[in-house]
Parts: sequence; C-alpha cells; structure tokens
Amino acid sequence: MTDPIEYFLEMLEIPSVSGKEHRFSVFLMESMKNLGYEIKQDDAGNVLGKIGEGRPILLLSSHIDTVPGEIPVREENGRIYGRGAVDAKASVASMILAGSFLPELEVEGALIFADVVEEESSLKGIQTLLEGNLEADYAIFGEPTKSHRICLASKGRLLFKINLKTKGGHVACSWVYKNSIELAYDLWKKFKESVETQEKTPFFSTIPNLTQITGGAAPNVIPSECQLFIDVRFPYMVKSTKLLGTIEKTFKEFKEMNGVQISYDVLSQIEGFRADKDSTLVKELAKAISDIKNTEPRYIRKTGTCFMNIIGRWFNIPTVSYGPGDPALEHTDEEHIEKQELLESIDILKKAIKNILGQKNS
Repeated sequence: MTDPIEYFLEMLEIPSVSGKEHRFSVFLMESMKNLGYEIKQDDAGNVLGKIGEGRPILLLSSHIDTVPGEIPVREENGRIYGRGAVDAKASVASMILAGSFLPELEVEGALIFADVVEEESSLKGIQTLLEGNLEADYAIFGEPTKSHRICLASKGRLLFKINLKTKGGHVACSWVYKNSIELAYDLWKKFKESVETQEKTPFFSTIPNLTQITGGAAPNVIPSECQLFIDVRFPYMVKSTKLLGTIEKTFKEFKEMNGVQISYDVLSQIEGFRADKDSTLVKELAKAISDIKNTEPRYIRKTGTCFMNIIGRWFNIPTVSYGPGDPALEHTDEEHIEKQELLESIDILKKAIKNILGQKNS
C-alpha cells in the first residue's frame, strides 16, 4: 500500500514549474505503473494512465505544472507546505490514489487519469490531450475547491497581446510625435468601456483587466512602440465571438481616430461553462461527499477559468471541477494543504468512482 502523505511529499519535493515538468512526469509514470495503471505519454508530455476496460469511462484530470516560486516543503500543525500543494498536486495525488482502487471496487467500465502540462502558461497540454484518441463519458478536473465543495461553473477567458506603433522622436519636440504609451492607456480605457459590465455579482459580470504594459526606449525619447496585455473574464452566457467582434470594432475605430498602428494576438480563448446539477456525475460526487464528511456538499461558481470548461465542451459530457485545498491559497507564499483534507478527498473520490461507474452485474 502506498502511504498517501509520503507519496504527496515526494510530489512536492520535485519542482514542476510550467514548461519544466519532465522530471515530475517521469516520477508519475513510474509510480502510476506501480499502482496498476497502463501508462502512455503524448507528444506534449501529458501522462495518461488507465485502469479497467469498457464503458462507461470516467476521466480524472488535473495539471502538474506550478507557478514559479519556491516554498520549502515542510509539515507543520497538521499542514503540508510547498509550491503546488494546493494548485494542484493535492488533486493529482488524490485522483491517482483513488483511481488505483478501481479493481477492488468491482465496477463497470474504466478510469483514465490524465495529467496536463503547461496549464499555467499555455493551452499546449490540454489541446494535445483532447486532439488525441481520448474518450470519456464523465469528467472531473482537479482544482482546489475544498473537499466539501463542487465547482459547477467557471468563467470564460480572452487574453490579448496588443502592440501599438507610432512615430517617436526627441522629447524636446514632443508635440510633433504621438506617444505610444499615452495612446495605449487611451486604448485601454476604450477597450474597458466597450466590454465591461457590472451585474449582480462578479461571476455574472464581464471584467477586463490591464495586466502588463511595456514601452519606451530611453528617458528622453517619445516612445514609438508599446505593448499591453489585457485579460478578460466573462460568464458562461456570454460568447467569446461576440466579445471579439466588439473589441475588433473598438480597435478599428481607435486606429482610424488616432492614426496609430494596432496589431494583436488572442493568446487564450476559452468559453465559460456550467455543469448540470442534476447529472449523474454531480449527484454521485455529492453523495460521496455527504457520506464521507457527514455534511451536505456546497456548490460553487468560480470567477476564474478552468480546463473543466474545455473538457466539458469538447466531449459534451457531464464535467465538474473538484479537489482538496483552499483556492485562496493558489499562487501565494503560504500555499499549503491540510493533511486531513487530502486524506478525505481520496476517500471521497474513491466512493465517487464506485457511485459513478456503478456495480458490475453479477
């Protein structure tokens, strides 16, 4: 038997910053093989493990990369600290360990665990995973929700990289030139006015954010180039194509009005998603939480964006996000998981697997 805490500690000791997941992937392949999974790895570096045969197929998936920033791995007051403890190695560990019990659960069908690389930096991992020959009837994507909560919906995302170009020159003749940085701020204000909505809660609002801006060559030169990144989060009932149309119109009008060159790339385009609360997946996961924790599960909506959205829409199957850990600790220097919550989540997922796949016919 694999000790869950020791297994999790081993995971945290192996750095897996986004784009540098190879060493951790090797560890997963070896450990999952020892736990009874049939293992393969795709071209992006995603690791897939399968147990069981036939239908239905339950897909458990999470991402194995972390944001940068070292946190010494330690145990303290019933907690385990380390980069990735919450986002999302606790989900990875609990899913792998729960899935390894499949043979003794005597259920129909199969279980696939798929780790995803580069979730924190690109869509490379998830896109490659979905474009393979993967099949599934239900899916749970591992992200921190706390062990008693199920995430039923999360927002969509558009990420823009925008470049402005003008003709710059010496500050002594500043009135002759167009300042690309000042124009970038003006463009940001127009962008924000064109798409921002304030609804009854932040989840139902469309919220653009200016996250990076760079420009200028020297302190005494009017800048001729400026680059900005704008991240837009929007609810599931808003379509990204409609937002893109509004934004493209804003760019065109601003360009014509100010005589500035504008080019842009859409680095991320993910639709919002909402799961059906009455689906078998949700009902059986909720029942598992209730049985293990002796409390009623809570249902949440996340104002972030999750690969649950992509998986659910791609396969058109019941999909939720679930995993141990407090999402408020993601990407922070205090990232940690309660030992008890990690162990509870393994038991909850184990029971959910049995509930969702159902008993074999005798």
